[in-house]
Amino acid sequence: MSRARTLSDRELTLALLARQLLLTRRPLTAAQAVRRLVALQAQYSPSPYLALHARLDGFAIGDLERSLRRGTVVKATLMRGTLHLVHADAFPAYAAAWLRQARRMRDGRVPELAERAPELAGALRSYLRQPRTTDELRARTRALVGDAIGEPSMLLDYARMSLPLVHVIPSGLWRQHGKFSLVLREDAASEADDDAAAAGTVALVRDYLAAFGPATREDLAAFTFLRYHQLDPALAALSPRRLTDARGRELFDLPRAPLPQEDEQPPVRFLPKWDAAVISHRDRTRILPAGFADVVKGGKNGEVEATYLVDGQVAGIWRHDERDGVATLTLRALTGERDAPGLEQEAQRLLALLAPEASRRELTLTT
Repeated sequence: MSRARTLSDRELTLALLARQLLLTRRPLTAAQAVRRLVALQAQYSPSPYLALHARLDGFAIGDLERSLRRGTVVKATLMRGTLHLVHADAFPAYAAAWLRQARRMRDGRVPELAERAPELAGALRSYLRQPRTTDELRARTRALVGDAIGEPSMLLDYARMSLPLVHVIPSGLWRQHGKFSLVLREDAASEADDDAAAAGTVALVRDYLAAFGPATREDLAAFTFLRYHQLDPALAALSPRRLTDARGRELFDLPRAPLPQEDEQPPVRFLPKWDAAVISHRDRTRILPAGFADVVKGGKNGEVEATYLVDGQVAGIWRHDERDGVATLTLRALTGERDAPGLEQEAQRLLALLAPEASRRELTLTT
């Protein structure tokens, strides 16, 4: 048996950047990019737009909004119980994989309802065939379960952990916040189905490796929040390529997935809050230096700051402010790199998206 190839830290960084479209901007549509990237974290509405702006040539806000309005991209609670944008074609598989785990978590939180779960899911399924506001859904769940659920938030979670639900427009549009409505996705399996869950898990693992690999089992578990007894059969079904990293940990990858050359020079890129490239591994050091982790994940509610990359690594965080017609991008450098080639150009490109009508756009560097 041949010895597994060992990848250097640099090779892992470049592989991630290449698969995340962060080495070269690509002329893809918004929907094509979302399909390739698996999922864009979306609890902060502008984040998916900024993520695509960093990755696509000629991206405009309206590109993604049109995909959402047409239904080719959907917003839903999926992996890790977190809001994502995913391609509509991928949603049934990802939902089947996630809901298998979510239903177990649901029954663990309200065990007294476990025996009634199929009956309750059926009633909610009928109710959610048309869009319902979150207030309406909480009220309906309360009517079904009585006092068995005490927390108002769990009334909503119970439905989301039971059925393949998607957000209704305008949720997901640029800078759209606040209350939202949910509706059942009829093309996804809405009942517990082991075969659909198994096939969905294979699809999710395959797509994860294509977008984030090579990766460890622990990375897969961190991204999906699925248990190993669900992940391992899916991984085996793919007959993955086996590699190791510089610390001897086993990595998995798709058999024909390309690996870039170590001499690639990554460009400066500005990433949004919760960008998938930063958070989608258990060991994030391929892109986030260990010494910066607490700063980048230092906001309230576990918020992951908006960052910028220099030579493929997080080199700082950024914030945007607009006042009296002046748009300012403030960069807090975490390294000594303050004048990286392309930094000013990328900053101005980002400001043009964030503040198209500003009379002046400025860049401020701090430490």
